[in-house]
This record gives sequence, structure tokens and C-alpha cells, in this order.
Amino acid sequence: MDRRNFLKTTGTVIAGATLARDAFASSAQKSGDSAAGGRLILPINRNWRYNRKFVEGAHEAKFDDAAFERVVVPHTNVKLPWHSFDDKDYEFVSIYRRRFKLPPEARGRHVFVDFEGVMTASTVWINGVKLGEYKGGYTPFSFDLTPHINFAGENVLAVDVDSSERPDIPPFGYQIDYLTFGGIYREVALRVVPGTFIENIFAKPKDVMSASPRVEVDCFVQHLEELREPLTLEVELRDGKQVLAKATGQVAASAATTESVAHSVVLENLGTVKLWDLTNPNLYSVHVRLVRGTRVVDQDSRRIGFRQAEFTDHGFELNGKVIKLRGLDRHQTFPFVGQAMPAKPQRRDAEILRKKLKCNIVRTSHYPQSRHFLDACDEMGLLVLEEIPGWQHIGDEPWKLIAIDNVGRMIRRDWNHPSIILWGVRINESLDDHDFYVRTNAAAHKLDPTRQTGGIRYFQESEFLEDVFTMNDFGFPLKPPNHPRYLITEFAGHTFPTKTIDDKERLMEHTVRHARVHDQLASDPNMPAASAGALSTTTRTATSAAATAFVTTV
Repeated sequence: MDRRNFLKTTGTVIAGATLARDAFASSAQKSGDSAAGGRLILPINRNWRYNRKFVEGAHEAKFDDAAFERVVVPHTNVKLPWHSFDDKDYEFVSIYRRRFKLPPEARGRHVFVDFEGVMTASTVWINGVKLGEYKGGYTPFSFDLTPHINFAGENVLAVDVDSSERPDIPPFGYQIDYLTFGGIYREVALRVVPGTFIENIFAKPKDVMSASPRVEVDCFVQHLEELREPLTLEVELRDGKQVLAKATGQVAASAATTESVAHSVVLENLGTVKLWDLTNPNLYSVHVRLVRGTRVVDQDSRRIGFRQAEFTDHGFELNGKVIKLRGLDRHQTFPFVGQAMPAKPQRRDAEILRKKLKCNIVRTSHYPQSRHFLDACDEMGLLVLEEIPGWQHIGDEPWKLIAIDNVGRMIRRDWNHPSIILWGVRINESLDDHDFYVRTNAAAHKLDPTRQTGGIRYFQESEFLEDVFTMNDFGFPLKPPNHPRYLITEFAGHTFPTKTIDDKERLMEHTVRHARVHDQLASDPNMPAASAGALSTTTRTATSAAATAFVTTV
């Protein structure tokens, strides 16, 4: 049965838990420790006005939107029935409006709006001025509002959201086997920063198995204005509130630039660190301050874990130990509201996978997913294979450029998560495209040399450009591995779909199909030595059961 039709006719399958009304709430507060350090993070998830149809003049600041629906982000553009709906029901252009006033301390700074995820194309306006369009539903994007902001009064942010399956945007262009839904389905915030600020942080633990571990911290500094005097970077590694190590670096005077500049600072003499693993997912934090004299210009932080994760000729090794991987693929799909879920249900999915279903790995099929889900994976010891949006189809060169950009946005957002062990840099189950996949693989390695890459295919004759040969194999018995670093990323699952209302015999058959694959992987002496494992594809439930296609390894 086709997976897409299965989802449409059964809703999102077995959603068990009732969705509490307060699950749709979104916090609206200042970022606690950043306000004192030069930046303000102002969530704007409440008090949006929404209309399902475009209305002439709705981008203008003085437009009367009293007749629009009041909504909270994350938001789906249309609530859907439990089952038997058409995907065309959510494929339309809608408009969102949000009024806001900035606090006095924002004056003289730069103001960005940060969107975590909008499906599928977003045209953003501020006070009637069009800022541009972002094409993509699964990766974050930002716009600089500063030139058009009224610092003394009210501002109006407007977003045209095109939720149709546009052929110029991955994963679209032909057919995909999952539902994409619509709306501003992830959180939104205003980010108020000084002219020179910390744009990103990449903290890379090194030599974690040695007696002298260290952390190489790349601090990406953005100069929106000329910097006439040098600044100092102060970097700390913390275990809770305890400071384990400190180091400093210099940011030289610089002209304004459109790109951030990486400044590397190394944290050494850490003492004994606790490793991150499946049973003890120990987490630390790296704090970065940008200082002028004794005054903090800007500050930010990231959470990290010390672990050594690598697919080898002996299987997958975590901290030098071969781990048998058992997992599922997850689609971020929920009943009635599609993808529009806040932190708690996202985190709950990770808990179900790790603690109830006893998985130790999840594949984010087939796109980057909520940061809340990934945060929970870090905290619970659930490994992650994260991949770019796509399903079989490869588009033209502009389409490919968006896919390559998706690689960069995915990695730059998530490169500090210790749970992520593999980047998926191919379009799921696509044919070979040498030049395209050379570029996606190179982009991943350039941005993040600490992790291996994979690319999910459905035929073993596929050209091997990545570090791990990741393969969907729905037959039985499984094909013998054709590469020493080999991961089965889907098996069984949707080829014999089940629902909670099915009879006992069908449910048992579904279970047996999974069990015999795991039995083959565990009992064949050649498989553990040559294979990292296998991931199963079961269709995702919401909030109460496992996710859609999943990855398992030996």
C-alpha cells in the first residue's frame, strides 16, 4: 500500500493521547540571561492574526485585521479530520499578521525575525515593505527588519504562506510519500542584537577518549557595522553552574560585512569529563561572551556532549564500543494539526521512542525536524540520523541549489547536538546524480568535519560518495552488505501496514516481519562485522506511538 495514501486514509494512524488544549500554548518571554549581555530574544508566538485567503492591502501596517482569526504559533493553516482528507485541503496561500512594539533597550540595535519552520514558501513584509521570499518548509530562516522598524511605536509583521506543493522547492516536483501540511508550524522570535554580534557557535569536543580532552570552539561573529576597535571573546565550558575551563580570543577591527567570520578558541585542561552515551547522556554547555573592556557586548551559549561516534568496518562504535542499533524513522505528523506541535509533544515522541519502544536511534525522515525533538534526543541518549528534505525526485539546478542550501541550514542549526551521528545528504531513494551529490557531500564535510555522511538509496549499485552506505532494503532475507560501512535505513514497516484496530493475526504478522529481520542481523556472523545495522519503517503515530520510517542498525 502506498505510504502517502495510507496516511491520508487513516489520519496519522494510531494517535493515542488526547491533545490537551494547553499543548498548543507557546511561551512569550525574554531570553533570561541574554538580555543583560547585549541581545534580546523576544518570542512572538501568541497574538497572531490569520486569514485563509489573501486580502488586498493586508500587508499594510494600517490594515484592519479585526476580522482575522486570532491564533497561536505553532499553527496549522487548516485543521484536518482524523482521516479521509485530501492533501489539496491544505495547499493554499494564507496570510499571517503580528503587531508588536519593541522595548526601549532595542533602540540603536539590529532587529531580526527568526522563523524556525514555515510550510512551504514564505514572503515576509514589515510595515508594508516586502523583505523577500524564503523557499523551504523544514529549515530556519531570518530577515533583517532594522531599516523599516518603528522603534518608537507599533510595527506590523505580515507573512504570505504558500503551502502548495511547488515544483521549484524540495521535496516537491513529482510525488512524495508523506504529507507536508501548511502554516507557520514552528516557533517565531525577534532577535535584537548589537552591530557586532555572535551569529553562531560550533563547539567541537576533541580527543574525548584520551586523558587530555579539549573543545575547539568556532565563534562566528557578524559585523553589520564597522568595528573600529578590537573586541575580546571569552569562552567557558560549564558543567551545570560549575566552570570547568576558560579561554579567550580576539576579534580584530573590521569593516562591515555580509558574512560572519569564524574565530577559533580552544578550551583545554578540562580534567575528567563524563562521556555522553546511551545510558548516561551527560551534557555540558559552552558559553561565549563578546566583550569590550569590561562591558559585555553580546553573549550566547550552546549545549554539547563528549562522545566519539563513528561507523567502522566493525559496525557502529560509540566511545570505542560496538553498539547494535535499533530504531525507527520519524515523521513529524500529528492528528488534526499536521506538523504544528510545540515543545512538549515533540519531546514526548523522543521519550516514546527511547523509553517505551527501546529504540536507540531515530532517522528524521525525510527532513530536519523540531529542535525540541532533537534536544530531547540529546537528553535521553537517542541517536539521530538527520537528512535533508526530499523523496526520490531531483529537480533542476535552482531546485538543487535549494537542496544544497538545506544541507547548510540543517548542519549549522544542529551541529552541536551530540545525539546526531550522521548527516543524510542525498534525496531519499533518488537515482544517482554524481555532480549534485559531490556538492551536497562536500558541503557537509566542509561545514562539519566531525561527522560522517550518508545518503539513503534503494539499490546497491548506487555510486558510493559518502562515508556510510545507507540503504533501504524491504526484502527478506536482507541483501548481504556491499560495503564495510553499511546501514540499512528502512525495512519492513509500511510494506505491511497495521493499525490498532487490526485483528490479532495481522498485528502478529507485522511483529514477526520485524523480528526476523532483527534476528538475521543479530545471528549472521558476517552482518555485525560488515554492517552497522538496519532501520525499520513503521508508520508514525502521534504523541503515543512510534514514528514513521525508522532506522535500525546491528
